[in-house]
Amino acid sequence: MKKHMKYDTIITYIFYILLATTLVWDIFARGSGKVFRIGLIYITIFIARLLFNKTFLKKSKAGYVLALIFIFFSMYLANVMDFYSIPNYDKLLHLVSGVLLAFLGLIIYIFLCGNKENLTMRPIAMVVFPLLFAIACAGAWEIWEFTTDQIFGFTAQNNSLHDTMWDIICGTVGGSFSCFFMYLYIKGKNIRIVKMIIKDMED
Repeated sequence: MKKHMKYDTIITYIFYILLATTLVWDIFARGSGKVFRIGLIYITIFIARLLFNKTFLKKSKAGYVLALIFIFFSMYLANVMDFYSIPNYDKLLHLVSGVLLAFLGLIIYIFLCGNKENLTMRPIAMVVFPLLFAIACAGAWEIWEFTTDQIFGFTAQNNSLHDTMWDIICGTVGGSFSCFFMYLYIKGKNIRIVKMIIKDMED
């Protein structure tokens, strides 16, 4: 009986093909300016696959796909395709990261505490933990950017508190967006992505 590839594997191969095509295009049409960044994406995908194959995250195919989506937006589009030159793309990226980090927070919560049927936890904790996780990660990322700016002389934060605060706000808004659907789920609504994440973790 022929074994069908799982959707996470198919998406990974599509991403690899896209990167290979972009690499050829970059070498012959752009003077190899992005070869290092493309190689870095391959390494990042490898690390993501390792984490989602060897740790408690291995149950969550949906979580792995969310990680690939973030890599696509933050590394491929932003750095390889120069989307950072688009006004406010950085803020869009922080919004997207907030959305994805909240779902990662949900995966961690389910691993630690189970789903909403866990009688020892109030169902609302399934919303609060992912939201706090997304906000904490948004703040931690800004700490990382500040640290690298100070040590290596980078300009990720443009030496601006205004830029930093808007990045955290965007991450918080994105996390709140995801958590709204988690709230609908605990209220009995059929939210497909939440159900998919829970099913992955419980299988």
